[in-house]
Amino acid sequence: MENTFVKYADLLTITDYNKEMNKEKFEFLPVDDELVIGKYQEKCNMLNYGDKIPVRKTVYNKLKSIGQKLKSINCNYRLFVVYGFRALEIQTQYFNEIIETIKGSFNDEIEMYEYVHERVAVPNVAGHPTGGAVDVTIFNNDTNEFLDFGSQVLDWNDERRYYISKGISDDARVNRKLLRELMLVEEFAPFDGEWWHFSYGDKEWAFYYKYKQALYNQASASEAYSKVFAENNLMIKI
Repeated sequence: MENTFVKYADLLTITDYNKEMNKEKFEFLPVDDELVIGKYQEKCNMLNYGDKIPVRKTVYNKLKSIGQKLKSINCNYRLFVVYGFRALEIQTQYFNEIIETIKGSFNDEIEMYEYVHERVAVPNVAGHPTGGAVDVTIFNNDTNEFLDFGSQVLDWNDERRYYISKGISDDARVNRKLLRELMLVEEFAPFDGEWWHFSYGDKEWAFYYKYKQALYNQASASEAYSKVFAENNLMIKI
């Protein structure tokens, strides 16, 4: 199954990004809303800059559209985003931590980067630092629970995280298909290694849709948060 995933070498073929689109501002997802909820989870040190999730403005608009479609399917459903922007410096930190543990085990740098990329995306091609990648699930207001997707969102230790997995229920398969179809309508690119991961505007998106360039480049914390906090007249220490 892993052999079908997008490789680091694949993403290296996308060498450019749209300079004008990259100027697009970031916006916070609402922590309570009828269509889309966005709140970082406490897994893997995600709360570096608080629990509110910033994404690119276009990404937010597309998520709202998906939330509206979801609501028309079941009035109790809401799109729940558990992860969005990750600062480039944090992505680099995670990447370097793994590199330090495997130095000397590979003779070929690309081979080494491919190995790490399966665990933590190489920073120069990573999606989350662009503000275009999101990890999403669906929340049911009626039951006050997430829908069954066959594994817990963000559980990287469970091989059922793969979009095509054995040992998951028919309901989980239906829910995965529903989520993917809704995200594809808004031109998000799926990632088969994590049923919850989708991206718009990053290099993986460009490769998936065979575009020549990405829309967004990776951003540092100061680049992303200075924009979103300025829009909201708030202050943050970076």
